[in-house]
Amino acid sequence: MSIIVQKYGGSSVADEQRIHRVAERILQTRREGHDVVVVVSAMGSTTQELLDRANRMADDPPRRELDVLLSTGECQSMALLSMALDARDAPSVSLNGPQSGVRTSDNHFNAAVTAVEPARIRDELAAGRIVVVAGYQGLGPGLDVTTLGIGGSDISAVALAAALDAERCEICSDVAGVYSADPGVVEDARRLDEISYAEMLTLARHGASVLNPRAVGYARDHGVEIHALSTFEPEAGGTIVRDVPLPCDPRVVGVASHPTLVPIVVTAKSADSRDKLGDAVRDHLGTDDVFLDRRQGRNGPRELFIAASDLPDPHAFGERIRERFDARVRVGEARASVSAVGLGLGAAAEQWHSASRIHARRAGIEVYRDYSADHALTCLIEPEKVEPAVELLHDRLALAEAS
Repeated sequence: MSIIVQKYGGSSVADEQRIHRVAERILQTRREGHDVVVVVSAMGSTTQELLDRANRMADDPPRRELDVLLSTGECQSMALLSMALDARDAPSVSLNGPQSGVRTSDNHFNAAVTAVEPARIRDELAAGRIVVVAGYQGLGPGLDVTTLGIGGSDISAVALAAALDAERCEICSDVAGVYSADPGVVEDARRLDEISYAEMLTLARHGASVLNPRAVGYARDHGVEIHALSTFEPEAGGTIVRDVPLPCDPRVVGVASHPTLVPIVVTAKSADSRDKLGDAVRDHLGTDDVFLDRRQGRNGPRELFIAASDLPDPHAFGERIRERFDARVRVGEARASVSAVGLGLGAAAEQWHSASRIHARRAGIEVYRDYSADHALTCLIEPEKVEPAVELLHDRLALAEAS
């Protein structure tokens, strides 16, 4: 039978009633003739509760011990879901990340998947069992448990789908797909039937929270088709993320935003230190995919804008940079971003910058900076103006009516 990997987020397994409903959904997929591998996140706000508890124990908890602690959240979900399946006479087995063959780098708290060895999963499927896997975690080179960062269960699901040559990877949440803007902010946001890897990756990087950007990048690199669906309203349809024919002309597919970006300005004493700053950021964040990284002249300061969700303690991060490079570090005033995303938009940068400032000024929104990339045009604005800016941009681009 073909394999389908399904991932259920924290809101989908937030309590026992929802876990039972997820079990029914899994069995429906099984009745349709598929082997099923399920990846689960921690229940509701469990991860944040565990993190808060760790921070009450120590000002700067060791990252290795944080991973040991935080990985228990997904283990609770996988065991409970397996019990719910067993109560329905459905043979199943729960596996944590290391047991399922997910191998990672040794960067605790934000590790990267380096390999997947799913022999145990294949054996369990061959024995007729549904396999329930704890997402967000794996096994590092030192045989320590590691975690994959915020949204890491998406990465687990996509990586397993690639290793198992699954028919598709379903990312199931409380939202029925990918929209032209956050439907909680823009009432007439339009659901996208399908979207390219490049556009989805850019939307995710610019703040759309439906899918983890590293998961989308992994799916693109390994040819995994993602279906973003609602857990409890499957009949509502969803969004398919895959290779799609590219348009001849630039197009806008959506508006995304980061509510809080932390600017960190680093003035290093040597060119060697400035060049190695990116390595330090990657070591700390688990990725070098910083939202914005700008150099002010050849020998000037380097300015980083990092999403607050990726940087829980900016001042501790700044202190590490200062000590490592003997550099001056300044944590600046928080900004927000609002971005138009779509293929080929960089070609419209000049017109965008002029028009965006005019519309923003009329709406009482101050634009501190605007910039362009191949698939996105972005303004940095005041954090309290994010929602009106998203609504304004979505309206001006007529995305509710776009085909």
